[in-house]
Amino acid sequence: MLSQSLDRNPPANAEETFTRPFTVHRHEDLEESRNGATASRSQNPVSGPNRYIGTSFWTTLGEEITGLKEVMDASSDEEEELRNLQSAALSPSSSALNRLRQANDSGFIISPMLTVEDHLDPTSHQLYTFCEIYLTNIDPVFKILHVPSLRKCLQEGEAGLDCSPGPRGLKALKLAICYAATVSMTDGECRHRIGEDRVVLMAKYRAGVERALAEADFVNTVEMSTLQALTIFLASVRVSDTRRLMWTLTSLAVRIAQAMNLHHERSSSFLRPFGREMRRRLWWQICLLDSHAAEDRATNPVIFADSFSTRLPLQINDEDIRVDSHEEVEERQGFTDMTFSLICYEITDTTRQLNYVPVRNLGQCQFGFHENWTCRIDAVISLQRHIEENHLRHLNLARPFHWATRMVADIITAIMWLIVYRPLQQRLNNNFSSRPVDPDILSLSVVVLEKVHQLNTDPAASPYRWLSHTYVQWHALAVTVAELCVRTEGSLVERAWAVLIPVFRQASQHVADSDGGMIWRPIKKLMSKARGLRKEHLDLRSATDDSSARMANWSVPEHGDHPDGAGGPVFGIVRDAQGANHHAAPSVEGPRMPPLTPNSAPFDWNTWLAAASTSMESSLQSQYNNETAQQAWTNWDNFVTVFQGQDEGVIDGLNDEGPEYPSFW
Repeated sequence: MLSQSLDRNPPANAEETFTRPFTVHRHEDLEESRNGATASRSQNPVSGPNRYIGTSFWTTLGEEITGLKEVMDASSDEEEELRNLQSAALSPSSSALNRLRQANDSGFIISPMLTVEDHLDPTSHQLYTFCEIYLTNIDPVFKILHVPSLRKCLQEGEAGLDCSPGPRGLKALKLAICYAATVSMTDGECRHRIGEDRVVLMAKYRAGVERALAEADFVNTVEMSTLQALTIFLASVRVSDTRRLMWTLTSLAVRIAQAMNLHHERSSSFLRPFGREMRRRLWWQICLLDSHAAEDRATNPVIFADSFSTRLPLQINDEDIRVDSHEEVEERQGFTDMTFSLICYEITDTTRQLNYVPVRNLGQCQFGFHENWTCRIDAVISLQRHIEENHLRHLNLARPFHWATRMVADIITAIMWLIVYRPLQQRLNNNFSSRPVDPDILSLSVVVLEKVHQLNTDPAASPYRWLSHTYVQWHALAVTVAELCVRTEGSLVERAWAVLIPVFRQASQHVADSDGGMIWRPIKKLMSKARGLRKEHLDLRSATDDSSARMANWSVPEHGDHPDGAGGPVFGIVRDAQGANHHAAPSVEGPRMPPLTPNSAPFDWNTWLAAASTSMESSLQSQYNNETAQQAWTNWDNFVTVFQGQDEGVIDGLNDEGPEYPSFW
């Protein structure tokens, strides 16, 4: 049994790496967590505000930096001009883009008391509208608060917020809700519903959240409201800011949560069921943010396996719990307010364990390579069936949010499989025969890109589109491009190129650190190679078609007689004004690219699971032969080498947009 092979001992420290023995936890471990099972680790968390850096430290550091700047600046005139520009950027008459840029560069950790305009509080009508937008666009997919409590406070005027104890953070929480609602809307929606431009609202409420968090002394806080505000802010800021701010501050949020003992289930045993549930929701959303922050830059998460005992939130609706109730709540069967979040929590937790291993376990391996691959595959199959049985079978796909939930579940489930078959790890054994034959990894990665593209374009997903902008599926993108470096023909290849181009363009706008960051640079290099091979293939195919047409003395249809009515070239042949046939230069995407057609149906996992279950025990082959499969693995390993920065000479010497490729490709 897999569960008997798990090493439950925690690592000596939180440091983890991308190279790990393939020891994973199945979904039963999450069930144990739900039932109160405690991992074997120390139960003496560090606590107390004196252990953490407070506002005075940042103020002093800000003063020191200011002093150093004054010494190093060559011109006092330039410094005065900079101050004037900053002042102008914060004035009500400045342009919206300058306001947004200033908000992005506020540096509120270093200068927490940054002066901003004083009218940041929304009107009562605006607050009511922001609350409604938050409950529609944010709350269903980022379940951290309690809807009835939120309505009473923000729409009915109650002084306190039952789900968010702590008066100092309440202002920051309200402004964070306004900021989150803003980033989830389009510019047209902001003007229609709030009466202001989106960039203006984003700049104003981001500055307001940052100042309110600083005033609440969030670094030293022990208030739920303050940490909730920080968590909502971190989830929202990912939409417009691709720099390291969210990645850095997420680790701070984790430490604050640990200081509040959110990671220990027994620390909330004295609370009523309502309080315990709010703490669980907050902790697991922070776990999710930590995991995604690590994925953004392929780094180690701060929260590692077996470092906490907090149970999963209950499968309930918000109406099932009240702040004054002492009765334990029974979980529901079927779709609930927590279904979307629980799917994400459970899959992300398994994904974390597939990806990372404590440093002390490097080089250790409980099984042979065959057994480790089997262990990984069995774990994913087991979790996937658990998710299907407990959550997905209850969905009504005629309802937009249920449909979006299914789409997201398919995407993150497929990502788990990509991690199994194309891990972001250097292989400890380069023996190709020790690696499993995937049922068809290109087909799976293309499904991910198609579903991501549909979430970004389908009106049914528009309320939750902000979420897809915060999670760039660069792993699936890299797998697709790598496979297209070895597979150049066939209907699946044409389908892959059809979706790759728009997804690639969009991902470059949202990927961490923009298109010049450490994630995107090796992907661009790989894309350059794939484009080159695609062009070579299309040139050869067009030349062959041209030759075949001449040999058959085939007559090219007159303009207007084209089979699709467009009068365009057929098989790369065009006719000039004198009636002579010429070879048409093919685009990289290929002639007559098939249009992207929305596919709302769930992915057929039965075929995939059957193939994955038998791939280790049979001679099952994917759509390419062993030689091509080995080349695909070699391509991927080389990509991981460049991706992890282990061949910097190749990275620095390669033109991102040029035709040259690294020698090992």
